[in-house]
Amino acid sequence: MNWAVRISVVGLFVLALAVIAFQMASVVMPVVLAWVVAMVLLPVVDGLERRGLPRALTSIVLVIILLASIMVVLGVLTVPLTYWVGRASELGGLLKERLQTLGNPFAFFDEIGNALSQVTGGENSESPVNLSSSNIVTVILSVLTPVVSQTLIFLVALVFNLIYHRDIQSGMLLLFQTDSARQMAKDILRDIQVNTSIYFGTLTVVNICLGIAATVLTWLVGLPHPFLWGMLAAVLNFIPYVGAAIVIATLFVIGLIVFPALGHAVIAPLAYLGITALEGQVITPTLIGHRLTINPFLVFLSIAIWSWVWGPVGAFLAVPILLCAMVALRRL
Repeated sequence: MNWAVRISVVGLFVLALAVIAFQMASVVMPVVLAWVVAMVLLPVVDGLERRGLPRALTSIVLVIILLASIMVVLGVLTVPLTYWVGRASELGGLLKERLQTLGNPFAFFDEIGNALSQVTGGENSESPVNLSSSNIVTVILSVLTPVVSQTLIFLVALVFNLIYHRDIQSGMLLLFQTDSARQMAKDILRDIQVNTSIYFGTLTVVNICLGIAATVLTWLVGLPHPFLWGMLAAVLNFIPYVGAAIVIATLFVIGLIVFPALGHAVIAPLAYLGITALEGQVITPTLIGHRLTINPFLVFLSIAIWSWVWGPVGAFLAVPILLCAMVALRRL
């Protein structure tokens, strides 16, 4: 009976946390993301502090470097992204033609196109949509406002996590009454920090190498804008299984559009599949060790749940959240 009560209390607590995470996603999500990124940067901040550099200055400079790196990458990718987005409608028709030349088992694309044209009104719509400048501004502001606010919350939370990490941890330990419980919580927090730093530090290096390999691969095959596909591979590989599947599908679609022959179009996705299989099954497990290896089904389930709660950012945070839970369970 006592165990039933404990399980019920823990279950209700977890359910309450899930509801809060879903309802307050605009605040909780950037804070959790900042905490995960801080776990990766904390060893650097601590090391520089031991060398005599001010912790606050080091934290701010690291965050500025991180933000500048993201802006540079986005600036470099603007031209190829604009190219492919601008040709979206043209590429859709071209892709349909390529698929039909493979044997025409894709007649349902016509039905989907007809259905979408009926829903949207098609070309002969009797009620065209007139977008005034005020409506355009309203739409842009409605999209940018939450992005800007969440970015500011993320940056501020990241800086405070790096500067006041010890104070935050001490405050969390005050929630426990006995010395044994407080020591247990301290050990769990330390293990979470160490394991998260090892996991993401190693995965970042591996993904950079994977991005370089994908860039060289797409360049050798002859796909346009190889740097774009390399960056896509490096970023999406932070999401296990799903990220690699998206990159493989993207390379296949781009190959169908660019190359006239199917044999030429499948070279890049098949080669990338081999690279990711080698990385996921041999390289990464060897580098991070079996202690940080997580059941693949739990990883997939975590990605599915957190993607539903927080979208793409939730998919990125799914593995570190699961890793923290596994570390806590091992300690307990």
